[in-house]
Amino acid sequence: MAEEKNYFWIKIRQDFFTDPYIKLLRRMAGGDTYTIIYLEMLVKSADTNGTIYFQGAGSDIAEELALMLNENVEDVRALLAYLEAKKLMTHPDLNEDIYLVATPDLTGSETGSARRVREFRKRQKEQKALQSNTEVTNSNNSKSKSKNIELEQETKKEPTAYQKIVAVYEKNGFGLVSPIVSEKINDELKDFASESSEDEAVSIITKAMEIAALNSANNFNYVLAITKKWYNKKLFTLKAVEADELKNKSQKSSRYGGRRNIVEPQLASVSEPVEEPERELPEWLTDAAKDL
Repeated sequence: MAEEKNYFWIKIRQDFFTDPYIKLLRRMAGGDTYTIIYLEMLVKSADTNGTIYFQGAGSDIAEELALMLNENVEDVRALLAYLEAKKLMTHPDLNEDIYLVATPDLTGSETGSARRVREFRKRQKEQKALQSNTEVTNSNNSKSKSKNIELEQETKKEPTAYQKIVAVYEKNGFGLVSPIVSEKINDELKDFASESSEDEAVSIITKAMEIAALNSANNFNYVLAITKKWYNKKLFTLKAVEADELKNKSQKSSRYGGRRNIVEPQLASVSEPVEEPERELPEWLTDAAKDL
């Protein structure tokens, strides 16, 4: 019967990086690299209870560790010197093998059968939780199904202010709504709605797009120029805009295209006789009358 496999892992303590030895190691030049190598060595020694055996592949344990861990040999040498100076590493039997003092306290293990049982129980627990969630979801779905249908119908019936503007935009030949135009539409809606209402904001922007389309200026910047003028004049409702347009037309008509005012003479009252003023006759007419 094959020997049962054991699994090992390193459990890093919560205070690992605040340990004085680790803090001192990290403060050294290249200390972060040394710390990573040290963690790799702890993992390497987990299944041998802290011992890393020298196999002879390198000229010494430092070179061999550098090959195994794919690290720079000088970094490994510097780390080993530090660990040995701080008594975090020893050489058992006075040979090239090294023993990491911290490994036994950080190592966890379990047998293959224990691991399979643990994973089986975990799957059972997950299946029960999934089954319970499915039942709750089905129950909630049946209760909220009619509400969801109603919400969908309401959404279809009543488009948002933004959707209304986009519909007018596309209908009047402005093209597709780009991300920049989309942002500008939302900004205009927000500005006018804050001064009146959302419905008024939609009406004003729609009016501006209709004016732009009538002038063959299917460009949203043209629309923005119109709405900016209205906003600066504090025309925040469609009624105010139309009143302002009517006023402007009236002024233009009277200034350029209207008829001149004709002042009609005032007639005297019938009851009051009109006296004719005496007229002087020319001399030639007077002399002619005398000859007669």
